[in-house]
Amino acid sequence: MTLAARNVGIAIIPTGKCNFPIRMIKNYKPSGIAGSIFKLLHLAKQMKLESYPPEMSSIKRLVVGGEAFADESRSYLEEIWGCDVFNTYGSTEGTMCGECKAVAGLHVPEDLVHMDLYDSRMKHFVKDGECGRIVLTTLLPVKGRCGTLLINYDIEDMTTIVSRDQCPCGRTHMRIFNPQREAETVWVTGYPFNRVDIERGVFQRENMEYFTGEYEAFLYSGDDRETVVMRLSVECEHPDQCNSDLIMENFLRGFLSGKPGLRRAYNEGVFKILLTAFHLGELELNKAPGRRKRLVDRR
Repeated sequence: MTLAARNVGIAIIPTGKCNFPIRMIKNYKPSGIAGSIFKLLHLAKQMKLESYPPEMSSIKRLVVGGEAFADESRSYLEEIWGCDVFNTYGSTEGTMCGECKAVAGLHVPEDLVHMDLYDSRMKHFVKDGECGRIVLTTLLPVKGRCGTLLINYDIEDMTTIVSRDQCPCGRTHMRIFNPQREAETVWVTGYPFNRVDIERGVFQRENMEYFTGEYEAFLYSGDDRETVVMRLSVECEHPDQCNSDLIMENFLRGFLSGKPGLRRAYNEGVFKILLTAFHLGELELNKAPGRRKRLVDRR
């Protein structure tokens, strides 16, 4: 992204992190920041603590990447920053897909990479509109060079083709949904759900009056081994003031939306959800080294 920005004449302030000093925004007055959802949430909180509301800054747009996210978390980020938030997707080995102002799917740069979508067994292509595993092949012009050459490379991410028609922005690239990591998908009573589904429930707008946005979920086997228990931990500034019943109702509305199989398992008691509010910094992910895992299967 840095090289692409340079090539189109954009001035760049590389920091590597979103917890840089607020004086950088005050002094340089950047018009945009690229980072993950949670890094940008932390930055907004830091700015408020320093009496510099993010919506009053020079920022006109945010570019979010690094991990898949729910539409609800995007909407909340737009609200607290007071600007548009655009999605981007990339893999270490592959290429970058970007979202335009139309927000009608991620554009796949088909002049740089060929993208196929296979079924879960990697046997057949899937039809447009069906979910499949992303397989990439690098495209090079005659005598062209690249650092990493991919040939039918499975990056273990899942997505769906939104459209192959021309986008309202004018581009003719194929567009896809925000990809999700297959490793972040679990199965309960024969039905799958992803970390993003949990995030959709956490970031219900009414809940964000209590939550900071940080969460983690753990799956356990129940006492009868047929029951699955999900222990959801959320971070709150004032856990004692949380309305537990309202929070749980809001979470279930977002999490179980469009998942009739999981909803049925929950109503029948074979899938149990326990939600606990913790003080700032008390979640397990704050103590674990390396990349944060928000959904862990401990069955």
